[in-house]
Amino acid sequence: MAKIAGLTHAESVRLAIEQDIFTGALPPGAPLEEEAIARRFSVSRTPVREAMLQLIQSGLVEKQPRQGAIVAKTDIRHMIQMFEVMSELEGICAKLSARRMSGAEKKDLQETHRKSEAALKRGDQDEYYALSRRFHLQLIDGTHNEVLIETTNKLGMKLVPYRRFQLSYPGRSEGNLRDHASTLDAIMEGDGERAHDIFRKHTTVQGDVLAEYIALGSREARASAG
Repeated sequence: MAKIAGLTHAESVRLAIEQDIFTGALPPGAPLEEEAIARRFSVSRTPVREAMLQLIQSGLVEKQPRQGAIVAKTDIRHMIQMFEVMSELEGICAKLSARRMSGAEKKDLQETHRKSEAALKRGDQDEYYALSRRFHLQLIDGTHNEVLIETTNKLGMKLVPYRRFQLSYPGRSEGNLRDHASTLDAIMEGDGERAHDIFRKHTTVQGDVLAEYIALGSREARASAG
């Protein structure tokens, strides 16, 4: 297995399986056998187990007692509901961060955005996603509200694979960066209301794009089966 630069074997395996799930190569109910996966990626079973645990935590994979792991059914309705809640939470985070972030925190946010621009320009999607996620985490931490930080991050962990995959949709990485730039401008100006509006819509669009992609894939799969 050609390990993706900067990622562990477990992360590389997880990303490959996520890709297969979202594209339909691994349909709902498909069994996921550790030994077969280890052979496929030429790795030991240890990173495979780690990857499976991460996939189970995200809800993409299910494992019942005394049964093997299988691909979970993608519940688009539930996924959209999670993004709806996340959009409101992150909108609030942007609003409070615009008011509460220190000068040093704002400078760090600017630097993350600058690095994101550079990563996208050179076509490094893995680095770009990591920096995009950092941007979100910095805005969440910038609220200095422990309850809001804990609540938002808990839901955010469940959305990690979905958010990463939607960036592969044509034009999404560029649109994502534009939204971040607009949010950053509002944060730097201390305009909480504008930051809230931009970032809330930003997260809502992510869910809409992914739901559309999955729905199209499901229709194509049914058409092929017919």
